[in-house]
Amino acid sequence: MSAVTLFAWSVPAYFQGSAVDHTWVTIYDSRLKIYPTLADVLSAGEHYWYSWGGFHARGGTPVNADGFLASGGANLLYASCLCLPDVDSNISTAARGTIFSYGRDGVCHQLSNQILWATGRSGVPPATVRLSRGYWLSNAVFGTYGKQHAAWASKKIQCSTASGSDAMKSGHADSDVDDFQEHLRTTLKGPGADVKIKTLMDHRRAFMVRVERLQYAPPGSDTPPASELNKAYSSFLHDAADILGPEDFERVFGERPRDEMNIVDPSIYEQSVRRPLQK
Repeated sequence: MSAVTLFAWSVPAYFQGSAVDHTWVTIYDSRLKIYPTLADVLSAGEHYWYSWGGFHARGGTPVNADGFLASGGANLLYASCLCLPDVDSNISTAARGTIFSYGRDGVCHQLSNQILWATGRSGVPPATVRLSRGYWLSNAVFGTYGKQHAAWASKKIQCSTASGSDAMKSGHADSDVDDFQEHLRTTLKGPGADVKIKTLMDHRRAFMVRVERLQYAPPGSDTPPASELNKAYSSFLHDAADILGPEDFERVFGERPRDEMNIVDPSIYEQSVRRPLQK
C-alpha cells in the first residue's frame, strides 16, 4: 500500500457573481513546498488533482490566508483510481471521478470530496472541503459527492478492489450520505426551525426533479448554457432565502443572500462541453 497524506486547498473562484471558492487536492503541503508548475510537481514525485479547475501553486482566500481546508492519510492507489491526478479534468474522463459533466453532476467541491473519500477509515469519516466558501450552496444543489449516485457507488467498490484498500469493508462507507439535511439540523435551532427544515427539504426535492430536465438534455438537443444553469441554481437559493429568512440563510450557507449566487464557472463549463476527451 502506498500511504500518503491528501491535502485540500482553496482559492476564490473569480467569475461574475461567483458565490464559491475553487478547491483541489495534492499529496504535498503547499504551505511548505511551492511548485510553480505541474512539471515541477511531477519532477518532485508529487501529485496534484485538478478537480475541474486550473493549476494553482498555492491556496489562499481573503478569509483563509493559505487556503488550507483539510488533510488525511490515504492509500494513493485508491485515491488515484477514484480520480486520476496530474491531468486536467477537461482533458481526461479518468480525471473527473464520477463528476462526468461539470455544472450538471457537480462542481469542484464534489470532485474534491470524491478524492478525499480515500481518507476515510473505520471510525473516521472522510475529509471534505466543507470549509470552503460556498460549499453548502453547491452541496444543496449537487449533494456531497455529486449526482451520479449509482456510478459513484460502483466506482468506490471497483477502486477498493483494484487498490487493495479496505475502505469499503471498514465501515466508513456508511458516512457516504447527502449531509445537507444534517447540516440544517445542526445549524438551525429554536422555534420554527423544524418547519423551516422540512419546508426547505421538500422544496429541494421538488427542485431536483425540475432541474433534471434542464441539466440532462436529451441526446441531440442543445446543451444548456452556464448562464441558464446558474439562473436555475440561483433561483433555488433565492427560494431558500425566502423560506429561511436572511439571518438563517446566512447561518446555513455562510453568506447573506444576494441577487447573483452563481455556482458554475462559465469558462470551465464551456471548455468541458467543447473539448475532445482522452480516456
